[in-house]
Amino acid sequence: METSLLTGAFLRQAPALDPADRAIVEHLQEDGRRSFAQIARATGLTERTVRSRTRHLLESEIIQIAAVTDPRALGYHSSALLGLVLDPAAPASETARKLLSISTIDYVVVATGRYGLFAEVICHDRRELQDVVEDRIGGIGGIRTIESFPYLSLHYQLANFGAARRKSLKEAGVVPRTLAATDRNIVKALSENGRMPLQAVADGLGISESQVRNRFNAMAADGVVSVIAIVNPMSLGYGTVAWVAVHVGGGVPARDVADGLSGLPYVTYVAICAGRFDIFSEVACRDEAELLAIIDHDIRPLDGVMSIEVSIYQHLHYKRLTPVVART
Repeated sequence: METSLLTGAFLRQAPALDPADRAIVEHLQEDGRRSFAQIARATGLTERTVRSRTRHLLESEIIQIAAVTDPRALGYHSSALLGLVLDPAAPASETARKLLSISTIDYVVVATGRYGLFAEVICHDRRELQDVVEDRIGGIGGIRTIESFPYLSLHYQLANFGAARRKSLKEAGVVPRTLAATDRNIVKALSENGRMPLQAVADGLGISESQVRNRFNAMAADGVVSVIAIVNPMSLGYGTVAWVAVHVGGGVPARDVADGLSGLPYVTYVAICAGRFDIFSEVACRDEAELLAIIDHDIRPLDGVMSIEVSIYQHLHYKRLTPVVART
């Protein structure tokens, strides 16, 4: 029996956001708690327009506003990226649809290359991860082989794609840290609703609003959590998104290579893994020319990168993490 649930709907890929919606999403990607009045002043739209368009984006499941943090803060302690080799006679879209029905899968990619599909599995523990792979995914027709890359460390994640383009080596996304119980509870509340008033969070936890505000601000400043609009990057015009799998060698620690990848423009996700590859990193680019430039000029020259394998996304399905439910 599955012991954790991911209850949110998968984000839709919008074929094209109009300029007003794109501007609103970009502001909410910078700060999901930014007031509608601030966004209105910055965009030249009315506050009423910003409010109604944001509501439409949320109700249409094009965006979700939530806390982005280390999954362990939400009760998920075992994760893996799965590379699936498919039977050519089985449509990848149909197999992807079946994977999307599994509650512990939060990310499915139809891709080019060795693996026709990638799926990220986020579980309560290793036992559950094994059960999901063997009992749920292994029973899906059309899958020839399943190659598992268990995460040794979810090293870095940055869901603000605008920041990913312009970041310097000093800029950081969300990095894993150990959280105190109160901090974990604050993050859990904001993972359900990133715009929840901090007074409501405080009331639910039985502490003062100032305590919640100070703790949240400290976590945000330390890069432990950010509240932003989560969106499919392809909805924002990032037409070439790819997994870049890395073999590490030359005596260089994997963490050093992961640090180097995390500081690069366009890199949005870095996981240190067990298995055939040492690191998987996600790169979000506008087109193939940008992808080629970062591969040739930024990734290949990094110390410790011995070889890479690139898988370009054809379709992406993503669902936010919600707090783990009690085991049954």
